[in-house]
Amino acid sequence: MTHIYQIFYDEKTRATLDPGFIPLDNAANERPDWREYWAIREFLLGETLKEDGYYGFFSPKFRQKTSLESSQVKEFIETGARNADVVIFSPFFDISGLFLNVFRQGEHFHPGLLQTAQDFVDRLGLTVSLECMVNDSRNTIFCNYFVARAAFWKKWLEVGEALFECAESAAPGDGLAARLNAVARVRDGVAVQMKVFVMERIATLLLALDGTFAPTAYSPFLLGTSNTAFSRFQLEAIMSDALKISMVDQKHGAYGDALSYLHGRVTEAINGKP
Repeated sequence: MTHIYQIFYDEKTRATLDPGFIPLDNAANERPDWREYWAIREFLLGETLKEDGYYGFFSPKFRQKTSLESSQVKEFIETGARNADVVIFSPFFDISGLFLNVFRQGEHFHPGLLQTAQDFVDRLGLTVSLECMVNDSRNTIFCNYFVARAAFWKKWLEVGEALFECAESAAPGDGLAARLNAVARVRDGVAVQMKVFVMERIATLLLALDGTFAPTAYSPFLLGTSNTAFSRFQLEAIMSDALKISMVDQKHGAYGDALSYLHGRVTEAINGKP
């Protein structure tokens, strides 16, 4: 059974929802600083998920960002997910492909994210270098656009609550809490704190670290690019993704060298260097 919710904040956003999804009321918006996490958190803390069910929580902009309708999402889950634990509908394959991982990508657009996220996972006791981790189209998730079984959501909430506790910490001199609550970007006229961008990368982190969860992804190449300068390099993004998959599966250093060269050329082109 598939249960996909779409969050709304007021009557205006409710009117934009896909009728094939279940409306999730966040009109009270008690903690706007947590963006979608607050609505998802409240649901997961208050509901008992069915172990064999799929659950998803999409923002009101899901169709705008992916061009997908609910019927396409449900059809893919029913026909293409097979025994997957996590089904991914992640857009922006250009910025997914052209960075080694989502944390490096985040650092480019939100300086300070990489170290903040690293300090957070260190506090969790996870042994991982976020700078060196490799993500590809098989496990990259932007915007929390994924549908998953209960077991994955339980793990996601566990890490999310650890992030919540770090950000809400009242301990004097807690530099991590200060950095998590610092404004990282102004989006749609609203200041967005760093913790939101770290939170949006939890699902990708879990898939990269925990091989017990089986993911499958709707082709990101059908879901469109970002509205950044990287969208000019779609072929390079596809090649980059293929190289990253080869790095993970084959572990030949030559693939990493080729990837570094390719990323360097794109960076030079964006910066206007010959």
